Amino acid sequence: MPQREFNITIGADGNVEVHVKGFKGRSCLEAVKLFEQIVGEVRAQERTSEFYEPEEQVRWQIDQRL
Repeated sequence: MPQREFNITIGADGNVEVHVKGFKGRSCLEAVKLFEQIVGEVRAQERTSEFYEPEEQVRWQIDQRL
């Protein structure tokens, strides 16, 4: 399984930057959707070379604990 990485930066002004690594093709967009649900709308996107590589299947499992 490839290593996937999320780098999240929250600025003093409240803006959130999410850098997603290790996803091939459009699967990174699915990962970003998760963060959109948490922090709100996306104002800008920058696509890396990984975005243009062949697709891969990604499955999510989220456990919420209170």
